[in-house]
Amino acid sequence: MFVSVEVERTRPDRGRRAEPQIGWGRGTSAVAEPAGFLPAMAALLQCIRPIYDALFCPGLPFQYRWRLLALAPINALAYSFKWLPWVFSRSYSVVRLPLARSPGRSSRALIFTPESSSRSLRPLHIHVHGGGFIGGVPELDNAFCKRMVEETGAVVASISYRLAPRYPFPMAHQDAQDAAAYILEHAERLWGANPKLLTLSGCSVGSNLALAISQGLADSNPPAKGALMIDNPVDLRIPPWEKPRPPGFPKSDPLAFIVPLFDVYAESARSRRSDDPLLNPILADIRTLPRKMLFIIAGADILLHEVTTFVDRLKKDAVVLNSQRDSSADSNSTSYEIEGMVFDNMLHGWLDLPSFIIDENLRTQALDASYDFIRRIHAENGWHNDKKTKKET
Repeated sequence: MFVSVEVERTRPDRGRRAEPQIGWGRGTSAVAEPAGFLPAMAALLQCIRPIYDALFCPGLPFQYRWRLLALAPINALAYSFKWLPWVFSRSYSVVRLPLARSPGRSSRALIFTPESSSRSLRPLHIHVHGGGFIGGVPELDNAFCKRMVEETGAVVASISYRLAPRYPFPMAHQDAQDAAAYILEHAERLWGANPKLLTLSGCSVGSNLALAISQGLADSNPPAKGALMIDNPVDLRIPPWEKPRPPGFPKSDPLAFIVPLFDVYAESARSRRSDDPLLNPILADIRTLPRKMLFIIAGADILLHEVTTFVDRLKKDAVVLNSQRDSSADSNSTSYEIEGMVFDNMLHGWLDLPSFIIDENLRTQALDASYDFIRRIHAENGWHNDKKTKKET
């Protein structure tokens, strides 16, 4: 059922097509941020937003205020390692995307475009960062997104969303869906990307939001072709402290005091919307999800039970639907393919840990499988990354 595994800066090419002028100011147009200091400051403000909320968010219980403040230095350390090297990078452009369900508001997105002289439309890939719904910025996944561009030739949009506890469910889900809808509508005109060849990815809660994007597109044409899910929480009906511990899960956790924060986004919706598949993708109809899905699963993650249960159910549903497809007039449609790779003894978020903590070979194996999965989807839909092919030959 699962595969178990033991333990130069580039500038976006502007010659491919005339770079469109993206609208400035509020409204229904995307806002382009100039390169350099201003985007760095915008990202910094997004990083410290949890501190601001801890101090000034009205009505926030003290049990969350002090935990947000205690988490701040931990976040600062993580951000310094992962984001600071990219502060003045020209590998991507920064835009602000209008949110259809929140008039006057916008969300930041990073757009990574491949170097190419070709004028043909490229695949579109949307990525969503993690952070437990209480933190994180798109810049934390820059290395992943940049390599996605290099490996696949796709245009990659890395989006953001509003954070809890100030903004509980469904705000992050709505923001992700609205940002994706805007990107899809304008992908060809603004970035030379093909909205009909869309793939998705997410890390941690970002994968939950990526599945929400897919569900929002289920009745549209075209839906997402595939999704790459990394450390995916799929059942938020159960608070973190009640989830079953897998073998190898640490007996003591020095950061256990922040665990209540990871429930603050879903807590208020648990009694009212416990059957909502947006919040709990484990309840989602497989027909609302991409037909090709790869789950990268940490074997010592608290999420192990729910995500493997989810994947097992999707595999069974896929067998039924593929059988119906083979015996119907719709036999030319794409089949369902669900894959799960379990990396034994790895903790949640292990792909972001430094190499002296984890086996670098496992990280390489997981990432190589991830990029290869997206490339296979592109190839099945007629796209081949010529630059990657030339490097390999």
